Amino acid sequence: MSNTPENIYLITGAARAFIYAGARDRPPALEDVASRYLGRVEIVEYVAGDRDGNVALAKKIENQHGRIDTVIANAGISNFIGKVDEAPIHEYEEHFKVNVMGPLVLFQSLYKLLKSSKLPRFITISSGSGSLEMIPRLGTLDLAPYGASKAALNWLTRKIHFENDWIISFPLTPGGVNTDMLHKLVDWGKITEEKVKQLTRTPDVAAEMLVEIIRASSREKEGGRFVTVEGKRFPW
Repeated sequence: MSNTPENIYLITGAARAFIYAGARDRPPALEDVASRYLGRVEIVEYVAGDRDGNVALAKKIENQHGRIDTVIANAGISNFIGKVDEAPIHEYEEHFKVNVMGPLVLFQSLYKLLKSSKLPRFITISSGSGSLEMIPRLGTLDLAPYGASKAALNWLTRKIHFENDWIISFPLTPGGVNTDMLHKLVDWGKITEEKVKQLTRTPDVAAEMLVEIIRASSREKEGGRFVTVEGKRFPW
């Protein structure tokens, strides 16, 4: 009897089947998950955009399982609020390094392992802030570096879909989720705590919805499209 898990997942940014939870740090909550699911969840070091580190991670997975079935590129940052002309160049560089180059390097590093899967998926976690059509409605948030990087991520993910007819790949937006990242907008005075409670869902609920969409996804239905956790199409 084979001990190989039926499905092998890699979820990056996990600090925020068998699962590799990739994170730069190891917070207590993540350690707790790993301890409760011994043999099914393993915490691995992941640094977005670190080519050598990503290659080493791919080698580790190859040695243990020979393939990866589903990659959820969730690692991302939103560290600056301001208009296009206000954001320092280094903020754009950092946001693009993590939010765009991170998933790109990850995809390239895991390419062969994904091809070894019978049903490979490469899902990027995006945001409505990266929608070109939503700029008039979201302009007051002034998330210039973040929005620009997510728009680039959407393009990259859609391009992956059209270049590789063997994979299911699409950007997925979780919508409003009550996380530390969103609370930065409260600190910056862009949204009130009351609005956060009204317009967001908890991380647990969002995660369940994300998993449901990803598990049921197909190349024909979701592939190459900008998808919400409700399974609807989001405007590019």
